Formats: sequence, structure tokens, C-alpha cells
Amino acid sequence: MKRILACVAIVLMAGVAVFGQFHYGFYYDLSGGRDLEINLMNTMPWENGVTIEVHDAFGNLIWESYGPIPGHSTVYVRLGNDIPAGATHWGVVTVDSTDRVVIGLEYFADEALVSVDTIYNEIPIVEAGESYWIGSYYSQVVDVDTAFVVMNPWPSDSLCTVSAYNANGVPVYTRDFWLAPYESEFVALGQEIGSGSLLYGLLDVRLEGQLVVLAIEYHGRGCSGLEIDNITEFYF
Repeated sequence: MKRILACVAIVLMAGVAVFGQFHYGFYYDLSGGRDLEINLMNTMPWENGVTIEVHDAFGNLIWESYGPIPGHSTVYVRLGNDIPAGATHWGVVTVDSTDRVVIGLEYFADEALVSVDTIYNEIPIVEAGESYWIGSYYSQVVDVDTAFVVMNPWPSDSLCTVSAYNANGVPVYTRDFWLAPYESEFVALGQEIGSGSLLYGLLDVRLEGQLVVLAIEYHGRGCSGLEIDNITEFYF
């Protein structure tokens, strides 16, 4: 049976960041009837200390919680129970833990479950001064629409460049993003490039010095009409 975070002595910490050895990040949205349930699974047989921080679109810390998870136990948080809906209440959630966790995410729209994702890789720490790339699929074909969110999960500025290529490898979109600590940017590709028979393919993100979290919203896909994926691992 699931246990709410408070039932395992999770205590709210006002203004205090408790960082663990492992650092994870993913997307949430509490605007427009959206919600997110976070399931934290301790992969170890011993107690695991976990900190959750939720930041709004501008990077402001709007909620945090800390506490231990017993060995091989699972606890959950429904963000909408603790954070009110708001136009800027979307962006990055960070989880820091003293040992490895697996994070199950259930995304809701108007109280209906629309998408499920699993986070098991921490955000890699990369070499300063080096370039890295993360990538994803996008589609703007017929009635399909793709939105992407770039999120800075770090307490320092992040720089990234997002490019989209059509099916023939021709660049159809590029933009630089300078993100303040924990800031996020949302882009609906339909408003930028429209739709077309060749408007699908590679969405490429070039990063300098530290990684961002990339989330993709696929509208018009899946049984619910919305699929959400989080990407943290770099491919090069």
C-alpha cells in the first residue's frame, strides 16, 4: 500500500536545502488543471534520506520536503495537495538522496491519469568547458503537436541551444536559452514552426558545462492524447 510522505516522518524544511549524493530532476505542471504524483522508491535495504524541491517557472522555490524512506519502501507525494494551482507553477522538481532511488511519475489532467514516466538515472555532472548534447523526437505532422521544456536543475546559470531538424535534416528551428538557477522555459513548436508532412525528426539540445533537464509533451499521442517524457542523459 502506498504511504504518503508525511507518514514516514517527512518534515517540511523552510529555506534549507539538504543535498544528498544523488541528484535527480524532472518536469511538473500545476497549471491548467494539471497535477503530478511522485512515487519515490528506495532501491536499498537500508534507510535513504531524500529531499524534494519544487521550483516555479522563474526558479523560485515554492515547496520543499525532507525525510527518510525505509529500506525497499515506496512513498508518494501528490503535488496538488501541497501546492496551489498557478500560471507559473510549472517547471523543475529536484530530488536529492543519500542513496539511489527510482522515481515513478504519474501525470494528471483534469483528475485523469494521462501519462506515466520513470526516472532512474541521476543528472550527470559533466566537464566544465565541454559541449554535450541531449536529444529527442518531435512531430508536427497533421494533428500532432509537440512542446518542449528546458529546465535548469542547478543553483547556477545554464546555457543551452535547442535546434529542430526536419525529416530531411534541414534545420527548421534554433534558439539559445540562458536559464537562471532552477528556471524553466516552455516552447510549443506549433507556434514556432507550424505543421507539415516533413516536420518531424530530431530535437537537439547543445549544452555547455552542465546539463539541463529536457521534457517533451506530445499532444495528440497516446490513449489520453498527451504523452510526457523526461530526458536527462546526454548522448554525446
